[in-house]
Amino acid sequence: MLKKIILLLLIQITFIPFAKSYYDMSTPVEGESIANDALQFNVIEKIYTTLSPYNPTCSDFKIKNTQILHYPYDVKKKNNKYIKGYWKELWTLDVCGKSTQIPITFYIDKKKTTFNIDEYFLKK
Repeated sequence: MLKKIILLLLIQITFIPFAKSYYDMSTPVEGESIANDALQFNVIEKIYTTLSPYNPTCSDFKIKNTQILHYPYDVKKKNNKYIKGYWKELWTLDVCGKSTQIPITFYIDKKKTTFNIDEYFLKK
């Protein structure tokens, strides 16, 4: 287990400087996204690491726009803090001149907000 964690950390340490130098990793992203900057950065990182193998000759990825498809729903609050719920956004990317739309679902739980990207849309 420790080896796996070390390997994942090495991959992240190696990838992040590379990604920042070639791809636009800046936050906040354009458009309506309600994810905070740290979560947006994690989404961008996931998108770029997933897109790169499918586009080996392309290093021009840009987030062009974000739209909210469904505002947070099934939301529960406790002490004015969200503890459950989810929302959906549509992120539009320019991948070497080709427009690609990626739906992303964000999940709120007591400890953190996570997200899911349907990789089908990344492979198109």
